[in-house]
Amino acid sequence: MSLTSLFALELSGFSIKEFEDQILNGEMLWLACIFILIGCCIDIGKYIFWLFRYQSLYYITLSMALMAFSWVASIAFLMSSESNLLENAQAQSVEYAALEQRIINITKEIEFQEKLLSNQLASSYHTQWEAGQENAIHLSELRESLASVIESSSSAGEEVALDQVATTQFFIRLGEVLSVETNKVRFVGYGILSFLLEVATLGLISLTQSLRIIEGNIMGAVSDTESTSLSLNSETHQSVGRLVSDILSGKIQPVLRKIQSAKYGIEINHTRKLLKNLYEAGILEKDKRNSFKLASKISGMHNIPVK
Repeated sequence: MSLTSLFALELSGFSIKEFEDQILNGEMLWLACIFILIGCCIDIGKYIFWLFRYQSLYYITLSMALMAFSWVASIAFLMSSESNLLENAQAQSVEYAALEQRIINITKEIEFQEKLLSNQLASSYHTQWEAGQENAIHLSELRESLASVIESSSSAGEEVALDQVATTQFFIRLGEVLSVETNKVRFVGYGILSFLLEVATLGLISLTQSLRIIEGNIMGAVSDTESTSLSLNSETHQSVGRLVSDILSGKIQPVLRKIQSAKYGIEINHTRKLLKNLYEAGILEKDKRNSFKLASKISGMHNIPVK
């Protein structure tokens, strides 16, 4: 969820540097909040539609569409973040700082020459006019030099920045090993990472939803068992809950003979009814010799709470 919101935040023109320097205006803050809200709505909608995916094909289609957008947004944000790291590392390099100082010096020289040329042209002396012509030529050369320096500033300190950013170094080396361009390796790497993030999030939601359904089925089975007799006291109620927990955790097999020998203090009719209810709820499956076993979808899910 955070990556989609952060990507939307970047679209608003917000930057951490401006926030740290406290140069943000009210309009930019308001726009940043709106874009964050848009990103949150996209992700929340994706999760809600996924929860109701079994009720309609329309919901799962919307969820997949929003997941695709969120996936692309995550890739874009990760690539943008790496680019920002490279730019910051490049700006802090000695080569880039020296080039910036040179740009400042040339700019000051141009300003000085422009003022001098203005004074020379305003002079009534012929010698000043001739000097002004020479100064104009020099001024033109300075401007060409400034344009050339500014153009070369994009690559100044680039090699140093590439060595300092660990993520970039990883993609460069991986590309050399695979004989693939670094940009392609970067895109695929961030694509896989973002996809795993999306799948893991939806998987956790599905798992939580399944556990709630299973717990509801278990509670229903226990309630049906208790409703078969009004004579169940609190101790027997606790024994039923403990038996269900032991069955789910694999401590005891859901076999009537073994349960009775374990001495849970539950009458055989109530035990038989409980096993039947758990079977009807999908918690148990039929096993050989008219007995039961833990359902395959429940196996491995231990310690599900039974209240």
